[in-house]
Amino acid sequence: MIMLEIKDICSAYLEGYFYAKITEHLITDKIQCFNLDILKKTAVECMKDYIEHSAFSNEEKEEMKNNYEHWADITFHGIKQRLRDSHKLYE
Repeated sequence: MIMLEIKDICSAYLEGYFYAKITEHLITDKIQCFNLDILKKTAVECMKDYIEHSAFSNEEKEEMKNNYEHWADITFHGIKQRLRDSHKLYE
């Protein structure tokens, strides 16, 4: 059986709260395309830092480094399309 440490539980709670707050704004507010581009840039930088400080092997890190920008492009394209479809994106 896997035992979760207190720090893992706290981290999961805070991440959940953070995502809930972001989602609340996406549901109730309109978002400017410019802000999504800034968010994408920040997400890419966070992913770079995460990969660099992770415990993955060098081979896994290299594969992740090759894919994170592609992941960000696909993810944010989908987010923008959903916001356009719901008339919540200012372009």
